Amino acid sequence: MQDHSTPFAPKAPASKLAAVSKVSGIVCTRNRPGPVAHAVRSLLNAEDADDFELLVVDQSDDEGTEKILEPFRSNPRFRYHRSSTRGKGKALNEGFRMAKGDVVVCTDDDCEAPRSWIVSMARELLSQPGAAIAFCNVVAVPHDPASGYVPAYDAEDGRSVDSVLDACAGLGLGAAMAVRRDFVLTMGGFDESFGPGGRFPSADEWDLAIRALLSGWSVYETSKLSVLHDGFRSFEEGRVHARRDWLAIGAVCAKPIRAGRFRGAIVPAWFFAQRAVWPPIADVLSLRRPKGLGRITAFVKGFAQGLRTSVDRDTLRYAK
Repeated sequence: MQDHSTPFAPKAPASKLAAVSKVSGIVCTRNRPGPVAHAVRSLLNAEDADDFELLVVDQSDDEGTEKILEPFRSNPRFRYHRSSTRGKGKALNEGFRMAKGDVVVCTDDDCEAPRSWIVSMARELLSQPGAAIAFCNVVAVPHDPASGYVPAYDAEDGRSVDSVLDACAGLGLGAAMAVRRDFVLTMGGFDESFGPGGRFPSADEWDLAIRALLSGWSVYETSKLSVLHDGFRSFEEGRVHARRDWLAIGAVCAKPIRAGRFRGAIVPAWFFAQRAVWPPIADVLSLRRPKGLGRITAFVKGFAQGLRTSVDRDTLRYAK
């Protein structure tokens, strides 16, 4: 087992590793009443004996989401919170502070979960005493690949990511994630600079995972479970999202350097080299017009902004 004896990452008590008295599920949403109602319906579809709560943090501009979720209020597992904040990072931090569970399971408002998924994800995390975070697979809904794509993640086998170097093989998505609540709270919460609505509008889950690895924890990926993602994007929308993602990845890469934790930059730097720099080089070598140069520009911009921002060296959060 790894040593988590640093001041900001205490080792979980043995009793907590064997069982969990309560599990919390969190869905953050804004202005998507139809999809979130579908997600909530699937998440509440669980065995009667399963002990969990489902908390929806709603940052919508109107009452449409609150109204469509009204029928679920009769379910004792369901909790609804209307938030005046903006940004996924802030919504997640509100949710984690309100959650009653030792383990918090997160998914997105455009996902569908299988029966009893929340508790199953908590069990997967607790099966790994050294892990602060667990991810599972994210499967794309059927769609026309000629028109666009759906973000997905496939971990063919379960694995423990024990170092930032191990993470170069990939990290999961926040649409299917279980986290130890005490770890997040002790680390000062999610970095609110990341995630939709934040300064760096993506990579909130990658940032948290790298902070966990730098704090001595591991990250676990399971192939036993999956959620269905209904997040279709046209190729034009994909280009916009790619620039958003690479801006955030640049900031994720800059943060550990700014904090003096240089090994933490390995993952995004490797990802940048493999996914952003090499493809246009390969195009040139093949006498094709280079594509994807916008990724490089966005990464450099995010990296520069990250280097200019102060970092709390203990919690590895950007200063507000």
